Amino acid sequence: MNLSTQAKNALDRVVNTHVSYKIAREGFERELQAELQEKLKEFVEQRNRAVIMADKAGVPRTQIGKAMGTTNYRTVQEILEEAADSVDFVAGENDNWAINKVENGYELSIIELGAGAVSGTAIVRVNDGELEFVQGDPFVVPQVYRNNIAPEIIQAIA
Repeated sequence: MNLSTQAKNALDRVVNTHVSYKIAREGFERELQAELQEKLKEFVEQRNRAVIMADKAGVPRTQIGKAMGTTNYRTVQEILEEAADSVDFVAGENDNWAINKVENGYELSIIELGAGAVSGTAIVRVNDGELEFVQGDPFVVPQVYRNNIAPEIIQAIA
């Protein structure tokens, strides 16, 4: 079909503006994806730490996956592999505690610690050489002191 010069020019404008639209959209999507990743970074790190702690506590990986809403075994495996490089833990001698720096202190997790094999997580700070509870499971700090590992944890924080 033969188009008039005016019609060809109009069609060329459609092509050019559509190409510009696609390029702009791809750029915006990349920017938004990067912003989303940055905003979710802390949540991903917290999830990864929780998965590591559950794995160390002996929770079957299939149950960890179900708790996250997936039945794909590889999802948990991939998180554990990714988290091994991205999550910094300082583990105790018996691998029954771990600590990680967070925005408002340190996240202290204990796994099957002491009598009763207590597990939990709390945000703590060091104040005057003592562990101070900020938030989380209130029994974590007393359990650490009961089991005489507070000096080891305070040293790891320092």
